[in-house]
Amino acid sequence: MTIPRETWTELQRAETLLFRAAAVRQPRAFRALFDGFEVDGAARNLLIRAGSGFPANALRPEDYFGRYPFSSVGAIRAVFEELVESGVAAEVADDAFALTERGVRLVETWMNRVAAMMTDLAPGDVSPSEAEALIAFDRQIVESLRAGEGAHGSPVLSSRLQGVRPDDSAPAALWHHWQHVWTILAASEDEEEHVRRRRGIDPMVWFVRRQLWFVHRRPWRARARTPKELVARATGYAPLDNAEEACAAALRRLTERGGVEASGAVLRLTARGLAACDADELEVDRNLLARWPSWDEREIERLRGIVGRLSRRLLELIQPERGGTDE
Repeated sequence: MTIPRETWTELQRAETLLFRAAAVRQPRAFRALFDGFEVDGAARNLLIRAGSGFPANALRPEDYFGRYPFSSVGAIRAVFEELVESGVAAEVADDAFALTERGVRLVETWMNRVAAMMTDLAPGDVSPSEAEALIAFDRQIVESLRAGEGAHGSPVLSSRLQGVRPDDSAPAALWHHWQHVWTILAASEDEEEHVRRRRGIDPMVWFVRRQLWFVHRRPWRARARTPKELVARATGYAPLDNAEEACAAALRRLTERGGVEASGAVLRLTARGLAACDADELEVDRNLLARWPSWDEREIERLRGIVGRLSRRLLELIQPERGGTDE
């Protein structure tokens, strides 16, 4: 049976709400996530993203740029050099770096702290057996993606599978869903890059348009509605020279093509811009879902039932005064 697109949307939503609920319910632990790191800003962002998304013993600026092509190899290399100065990475060859033992330990510490926050959440009417079933579904997706790279390859997924990850061999826990969806998203990024290249869209234009698309279609993922927020979002993913100028240039191009409009400082896609992005996002998801396991209707309904109840419960934890009905 063809996997309904909504199934993937619901899995992503639950993962996002899981992290948000953990942060809201345990603010002290959330604020302490990076205690003792002694690495800040762009260097800390790169440490976590590189360590969890790439082989820790073979970190190349070109590979990181391949995942975030709106950045530059030079800007990425400069931050890797900061990590070397901080003692969490070492240069092991020309333009190749590796995390030191301390660097790996810091990435593991961050992941384990997040996992502990999620473990302490009360899952409501999602039973332990249903949580185990959800994680089993997640693992099937990851294994199916691993087995079939797709016609244009999966460099982001391949790198993610070699990154630092917490031990998930223990009994299934909700934090496993967070980690598995991160892995599935890596495969989705491979599909995004394939569609972007085929459409001939500039990397920063694609990034900005997609962030604004979240506002319309995936509000639980929306983090950028203004130029300032777009800059913060972009630099959170990758180092970027002249970030304000790069984002402003992308917005000008989108505006000139009738794809973006502004109401004060708040940005929105126009009907034209939204339709174009809808078409590209649909193709990305179709390509990704074609690589998922073949489940029957009963299995799909079970998965969607579990993840739906989980999301409703997480919304109740995030916004108890609203009964979990408003995102």
